[in-house]
Amino acid sequence: MKTKLLLLCACAALTHNVWAEKTLDIEGAVQMALEKNLSLERARMESLAAKRKYNRSWNSVIPSLSAGALMARPSSITDPVPADVWTPGFSLSASLQVSPSLVTHIAQTREEYTAGRINYEAARQETEFQVRRLYYQILLFRENVELARQNAATAESRYGQINAQRRAGQASNLDELSARLDVQTQKTNTLSAQAAYDNALDSLKYLLMIPAEETFVPQGDLHTFSVIEKDPDVQGGESPHISAQRQAVTVLEAQRKSVRMNSYAPSLNFSWNASPVYNDTSGKWADNGGQFSISLSLKLDNYLPWSQAKEQIDSIGDAIAGQKNALAEAALNHQITLQKLTRNIAQSTETIETLRLNVTLADENHKMYDEAYRKGAADLQSLYAARDSVSMAHNKLLSERYNLIASILELEKELNLDFGTIGRFE
Repeated sequence: MKTKLLLLCACAALTHNVWAEKTLDIEGAVQMALEKNLSLERARMESLAAKRKYNRSWNSVIPSLSAGALMARPSSITDPVPADVWTPGFSLSASLQVSPSLVTHIAQTREEYTAGRINYEAARQETEFQVRRLYYQILLFRENVELARQNAATAESRYGQINAQRRAGQASNLDELSARLDVQTQKTNTLSAQAAYDNALDSLKYLLMIPAEETFVPQGDLHTFSVIEKDPDVQGGESPHISAQRQAVTVLEAQRKSVRMNSYAPSLNFSWNASPVYNDTSGKWADNGGQFSISLSLKLDNYLPWSQAKEQIDSIGDAIAGQKNALAEAALNHQITLQKLTRNIAQSTETIETLRLNVTLADENHKMYDEAYRKGAADLQSLYAARDSVSMAHNKLLSERYNLIASILELEKELNLDFGTIGRFE
């Protein structure tokens, strides 16, 4: 029994390790989010519902048909009637109402369907943007964790050396306390870096609909991301957010037109009905041939200035004015955002070149201390400090590369370009 239990534990641990070693690249993460993200799925369902409503909007021109069955028994207050004499019958009716509002209603559902498609595409693009930006951020946070651990190890080594020197009378208590504080600070920094990495990973799991208990290792390196020289012939389209705002105005205008037609336009009604009744005396169905009628109706109360229809139309007009205001604001913000992102990209590009020189300088300084240490001209702590300087220089470079990547992703989204048009992994 004990052997079986050990085998089960070993299998469980092996399964856990296999999943823990599972990797996920950025394109796989994007594809998983597009397939499984629940918020995006809701947007897709809303788009499909709007499409179904538009496809069925033509049902308004289909005649309304109804049928009924009855059993009738004669009655009289003064004269006697035969007992238990029931006469069967049935009724048929058909009606069709024709009004200009039918056309405007169909046009409204078409615009609502278009708005649903635009909103879905905007949600799809936003989901992909969030996944890509978060994925790159996780890669940066992973490097931060490694740097924090390295700094913590250096602080531990330095504290051990200072402690030994204090015991030998070569360092003061203040030096030891300072070294111990540095150790504790680096431990805190390591925990903070690890927490930031874990939180970002959990946020990505949420977007990908991955259970919280499952883990994966993101692939890639920020160094492999390269900026592509933009083709001057490639012109960006309208921002999905602005497209959605513009279509919202169109939907409201179509809605107002539909309400106006339904309130003020006359409607023409065609109807026919027949009610055959069975005659016990003749043993036949008595049919009066039915009745066909045409009527024209107009809602006169809607023409009153204080009518409910007037208030509804005015309310939609207020909504249109507010939506146009939001559209103008979004267009202005779009232009300002493009200028800001362009400046950020230019600044990050120049900063990256400076940080590359800083990395080169740190590498050369580390090589100098390494050679001096081998010759006995430098101590181990100086070598560790030079190594940490190299790691910190690399980390600053990666941080700025992430800033560049985030700006490029946002620029691609604002220009409605496919992600990877301006920058991508090589």
